[in-house]
Amino acid sequence: MERTHTKQCQMDNNYKLEKRYLEMKRLVIEKTEELKRRDKIITFLENEIDEKDATIRYLKNEIDKFRQVVKPLTRQIIDSRRNGLEEEECFVPKTPGIENTRVYHIGEPRLKRTAISAEPLSSLTQDYEMKLVKIPKSHYSRELIKTAILDNDFMKNLEMTQIREIVDCMYPVEYAAGSLIIKEGDVGSIVYVMEGK
Repeated sequence: MERTHTKQCQMDNNYKLEKRYLEMKRLVIEKTEELKRRDKIITFLENEIDEKDATIRYLKNEIDKFRQVVKPLTRQIIDSRRNGLEEEECFVPKTPGIENTRVYHIGEPRLKRTAISAEPLSSLTQDYEMKLVKIPKSHYSRELIKTAILDNDFMKNLEMTQIREIVDCMYPVEYAAGSLIIKEGDVGSIVYVMEGK
């Protein structure tokens, strides 16, 4: 009888352990599923944050571009009011086809901008007429190049006609994956704009 009682106790104990094991297994499965759901939510939120960051970067660039146009215009309006001129009198009308980034007073001489030339001028003679070779490209490629130039601290102050000429003359070059195109610190004479595929 004592053996039967001991056996019964062992069976009860085994039953309780098995029941506890199954309960723990169920809890582990539930928690694993909950973790997977939370991971999906975290991934979604991280992607949303990345998109918002990209939007913020884009908008900051747009604000910088806008300020380059608005700041001189605002200064011009303030100066014209100080001088007692009507706003219409102080602006030079735009010539068709030429975008200006600065508004000038009537009669104000336009100053030439100084820049660094990539080619030595001494090699150009009066007999030599430099002709630009325009490379046809898609609207997307043109906009990509133009945006890259306007985002570049050195080139963003060029006149729009100069930017258009650069866009017209740029040409595609393909490199194999993993190729070294340019590294930081190299002396550069070529402008690259990445157009990934």
